[in-house]
Amino acid sequence: MPADPLFDRLARALVGRYALVRELGRGGMATVYLGTDVKLERRVAIKLLAPATRAYLGSDRFQREVLLAAQLSHPHIVPLFEADEADGFLFYVMEYIEGESLEDRLTREGPLPVEEAVRITTEVGDALQYAHETGVIHRDVKPANILLSRGHAMVSDFGIAKLIDAQSSSGGTSLTGFGTALGTPEYMSPEQVRGERRLDARSDVYSLAAVLYAMLAGAPPFNASTVQAVFAQVLSDPPPPIRTRCPNIPPHLDAALERGLAKEPQDRPPTARAFVEALRTPPAEKRLRRSLPRPRAWVAIGSGTLAALLAWVFWHRSAVPTPPGMVVVPAGVYLVGGVPWRESTSVRLDSLFIDSTEVTVAEYERYLTATGGARPWTQSPPDQWPVTGVQWSEAVAYCAWRARGGRLPTEDEWEATARGPAGLRYPWGTVWQRGRANADWLRDTFAPAGAETLGRSWVGAVDLIGNAWEWTATAARDPGGRPGHVIKGGAFDTPPANATAAFRAVFPERRSWLGHTGFRCAHNVYPP
Repeated sequence: MPADPLFDRLARALVGRYALVRELGRGGMATVYLGTDVKLERRVAIKLLAPATRAYLGSDRFQREVLLAAQLSHPHIVPLFEADEADGFLFYVMEYIEGESLEDRLTREGPLPVEEAVRITTEVGDALQYAHETGVIHRDVKPANILLSRGHAMVSDFGIAKLIDAQSSSGGTSLTGFGTALGTPEYMSPEQVRGERRLDARSDVYSLAAVLYAMLAGAPPFNASTVQAVFAQVLSDPPPPIRTRCPNIPPHLDAALERGLAKEPQDRPPTARAFVEALRTPPAEKRLRRSLPRPRAWVAIGSGTLAALLAWVFWHRSAVPTPPGMVVVPAGVYLVGGVPWRESTSVRLDSLFIDSTEVTVAEYERYLTATGGARPWTQSPPDQWPVTGVQWSEAVAYCAWRARGGRLPTEDEWEATARGPAGLRYPWGTVWQRGRANADWLRDTFAPAGAETLGRSWVGAVDLIGNAWEWTATAARDPGGRPGHVIKGGAFDTPPANATAAFRAVFPERRSWLGHTGFRCAHNVYPP
């Protein structure tokens, strides 16, 4: 592989601060490297802008822009740590997110299922709404800037954002300059293409609608062989109706996309939240909701299932934020068991947070580096795989190290996460559907944690079935009377009969048995 002079030069310039590891990606404006923060011993992504950008962007203005974006703190926004200049290069440092970009996913798989496309749009829209309320617009919302990690979407590259407030209208100098069209042509709003000086949240709404269109159709609404041709289409042509490319799309999504891609800002939803809300609920249902009286307080109801579902629906109104990478399982009554060695019963559980995916090799590696622990492997597996070969006591120690109050979920809590209040056989329903989980030799080995999103449970957790068995906190005895702890969910080679949410096995602390066993962490929403 030929030497990269930029890599070598930047590595020398950052000695003592960051150690460069390898290139992660390259585009026309920047190159991204994986690095290590020398002092904090954490992995970071270092984005090096093309040398030519310094001439028109300027070091001081660039650092002010990134400093603005670094103030953003949101579960679906990639954190920015710093921006600086070294040896004439402009760069900024972000948290390294394990996963892949939405662009990579679309290139590999093509159009996404409607439910998943809407979920990703909702998470990105939530991040944009927060940024807009803070006074920042993104200006370059596109699949390449949306990272998919642990079953969730995170927005990156707020580094060239623009102030929404009165900075420019009061006569001050705009931080991104006048008349500079920053963005990616296929996802730029008409006002961006025109080079308008003042952009607001509705420009990001347009770009978000274009991203949703691409997720559903497999390609953005406008595409051509030259940038000028794309610009002409964005300014003049109506977008091809999404129904021509995705015939089964619900009518309310079709209407929401048409509004989101309107040529004039005043014809679009005024906020990212308004656009996302239009995706969630058909207009007729919205009118019905407005006509119903709003309950003033919780009342006792006879159905534990209904109570748990309502608790989940209204969870986001709670004052307790969900930690990044986790999902919430609300308090309620859940049906568990139902196999010959564990009778079916209903249990009442308190609300808890649980990882949305299995703990990865890379995450466990960081723990071992920090604590000096021994690695459970002889050859390091891929970073994105679920970590396996970890003994029960080691999994308990990891969860406690990662977060205060961290622990393994109990068997009942694990089943509630997978089965929901109705006690489903699988996270997706009552019938085995090949392709929804990495089980029954769908693949001949592990998949990256969070890859099988079609098997998502009712609260948004993935990989509960297949990929790797998972430890629980529940102690039990195996059929021979030997003590151990319950594992759940099956692995990539588990047949469908055993890859159910109710199935259980009991394993001892014997590493040679644990090559297909991993874990995920949990902790209480409200400390006991």
